[in-house]
Order: sequence, then C-alpha cells, then structure tokens
Amino acid sequence: MNFKRTVILIGLVLALTVPVQVQAQTVTNDGTTLKQIIIFGRHSIRSSTTPSAELNQYAVQSWPVFEVPTGCLTPNGTQAETYLGAYYSQYLSYEGLLTGNDRTDVLHMYFRSNSIERSWMTAVAFGTGLIPSIPPPVHSFAIGHTDPVFDPIAASVATVDPDVAAAQVQQLFNSGQALESAYSGEYSLIRSVLFDYSLGEQPPPSTPSDCNSSPCTDPTAQAITLTANPGPPYYTGDIINTGGLESTINAADPFVMQYADGLVVGWGLLTLPQVSQQSRLINFKFNIEMRSPYLNQVQSSNAASHILRTMQQAVTGVNLRGAFGDAGSRTVVVISSDAYVAGLAGLLNLHWQLPEYQPDFCAPGGALVFELRESKASKQYLVRVFYTAQSFDQLRSLTPLSLSVPPETTQLLVPGGSQSATDFDVNFAVFQNLMKKAIGQQYVEKFSEEIQPDVLTGVSCQSQ
Repeated sequence: MNFKRTVILIGLVLALTVPVQVQAQTVTNDGTTLKQIIIFGRHSIRSSTTPSAELNQYAVQSWPVFEVPTGCLTPNGTQAETYLGAYYSQYLSYEGLLTGNDRTDVLHMYFRSNSIERSWMTAVAFGTGLIPSIPPPVHSFAIGHTDPVFDPIAASVATVDPDVAAAQVQQLFNSGQALESAYSGEYSLIRSVLFDYSLGEQPPPSTPSDCNSSPCTDPTAQAITLTANPGPPYYTGDIINTGGLESTINAADPFVMQYADGLVVGWGLLTLPQVSQQSRLINFKFNIEMRSPYLNQVQSSNAASHILRTMQQAVTGVNLRGAFGDAGSRTVVVISSDAYVAGLAGLLNLHWQLPEYQPDFCAPGGALVFELRESKASKQYLVRVFYTAQSFDQLRSLTPLSLSVPPETTQLLVPGGSQSATDFDVNFAVFQNLMKKAIGQQYVEKFSEEIQPDVLTGVSCQSQ
C-alpha cells in the first residue's frame, strides 16, 4: 500500500493519507522530531542528451531544438527546481529543522552534485529556493572529473566483472527477442511517432528522400542485446550493451523533457498518457543496468554507504569519513542523475507510484528522501523513506509549490524494515542492518582515502 504525504496549510496540519482514504498517523504531531533530511535527487528538466544531428536519423521530421545546448538544464528546469527548494524551505521550517535565518541555516546544510553541469545547476536552483538570501554552497568535483560516489567503477574504487554481469542479466531477463515482445506496445508507439504513421499501417520509410536525415534508421527494428560492453574503461550504467533498446530510448529521449518543458511533444503526436507509457522503456533499461543484483551492488554501494554514514554521524554527533557533510549537517541535498537514484533504490528494493508516472520512474527533479526522526518519548531514532517529485503538469505549468500546493509524495515500504502493513516507519537500528546487508563493502571507497570535493562555482552549461 502506498502512502501519499499531503501537506495542508489550513490549520498547519501535516497528515499522511493513503489512496483508499484511510486516515493514517500524522507526521508533525506524532511524537517525533525531524532531526535530519537527506534529499537524493535527479536533475530537473534538461534538453536532449542526444545531439539533433544524431536524432534526425531516427525521424521523418526535423527535431525541434531546445533553447539550451545538448544535455543542459533548461530555464524552466531551473525555475521548477527553485520552486521545489522553496517548498522544502516551508516544510522544513514548519518541521523545525530550519530557523528562517538563511545564514544560520546554511551552517547546517550540505549540498553536493555529481560532476555534470546540469546536476550542479539543479543543486544551485534547489538551494536558491531553500535559502534564497545567500548563494547555496554546492560541493562538486570539477565538471567532467570522475566522482567516486557516483561512478565507483570509473574511479577504480570498485572492480566489475562484465562477463558475470552479462551472465546474470541474461539469466534474469532471458533473451532480447522475448523483451521486444513484452514491450511491443511501447515500441509501436515510439515508431509511430518517429515515422508519423498509424500503428502497424506501414514500415518506416527506407529511401533517403523520405527521411529527415540520410540514412534513415529505425531504432525499434534493432535487436535488443544483453551482452557485456567492450572495455575497459567501464562506467556506471554502461556495463551492458542493450543494442536496440539503447537506440530506441535515445530516439525517444526528448519526449519526457518536451512535455515537462512546456513544448510541443513529439510533433504534436503524443498525449501525456502516451508520454508516460513510452517511459516504461527507461525504467526497464535501469532494471537491467542498475537494479540487477550484481551490478546494483557494485555500482550503488558507495553512494548507499554515504547515505548511511551521514545518518550515523547525525545520530552520534561524531564526524565520520565517507559521509556527506559533517555531524552538524541537518539538511543534505545530493543531486545526480536518474540512474543513480534507481540504483540506490534497488539496494533496498524500494518501489513507488506517483500519479501520471510509471511505477519507479525517476521524474525530472524527483528524489528519494530519507527522514531521520527521534521519538520524543523513547528517544529512539526511526527512518522514513519517501519518493517525491513534481507532477508532469506541475513541471509543465511551472506551478509554484507551497505547503498547500505540495509536490507528489509517497512514503515507501522498506522490505524487512517497516513495522506493519500500515506503518512504514523503520527503527534506525533495523535500517542500519538492512543497509549494511545490502552494501557490498568491497565496492565502497576506503574512508581514509576519500577526498571531499570543495564548493564549485562559475559553472556554465556547454554541449555535452
């Protein structure tokens, strides 16, 4: 059962409700105090990561060009993320974690992004909404520099065996031919938009004169493969060669961002339900590349270890290496990409469903949220895990957020940790044990060797 946190400004009552209208425990008046929040999120709305020249080989119409270079955060993405930060400013002030004095509050904050321009800019935008009177200090390695937290393989923190990874993926997912059949509806939908014809009526055009770019390529006709990519070097999310699945996702990549950015979507051929439907392929790719057990542990253990140690130092009051921020960090914001969010969720077998989105879809600006709370009576700590994201229409309409107009939020069941079918809270000691079991310590950077990135400034987006 999923829970959706709806914050209501009238009366300043914060309540948890479930979709079937069963009233559950309150959040703010339930005998707990919020001690720390960790927001582990994806960057907001960006332009396509595939250059238009490459996209044009996949379609009969010229691809509309975003107003920013390839792979960059759009102005609407910046504004949407600022709204999300402003919502959390209100929420955390109400919860007592923020004082309302930005210069005081920032001393107990830690901002981090992976070393990609759109992630850094998203973190800055979120911080601008959270503490609007001062520039948010976002820690990041230099753009393009490998960050071991997110890319432990490329940073030589973790070693992957690509043959073992491919063998497990093949065991789990059988053959590419079976997968093409399972996702035939999504393939047909994408093909009909790219080549502008009704489902099943005709094959894609084959002559250069009929295509937007020569030669004309139908990505949905390329076989799905589940083999190891050649290497080294290897990178997080790039161990398995999925063949036609990768090509099809690249061709359809702009659709989600076009809708979120307020643009015409797929030359006007896609509705919101169809935009959502075709995104199932993205989730499926992450199930292969990030959530399969071996790859999940190799690629996501270092990030998960940082989440756990960040909580541990908040509980003990002792600074720990291998954590985000220090023992005084009460608001921790970490921005990266959807692959890393999916990988972290996979380690704890977390799943979610938000309105308008497919199950487990990592929306632009969406985040896993870890709340560390203390019982006022027993002084014991507990953990609440949420997935939070602006709805598709909140993004498209650039809806300002507040306690009365919150983003979509679902509290997540933590298998093996939630106390009952209706109480998803997890005792902190239990949460620690679950995390320790999920994390492969051999894939975690040695704490004594970790180099913390400094605050990065002066980043501007270039084509990626």
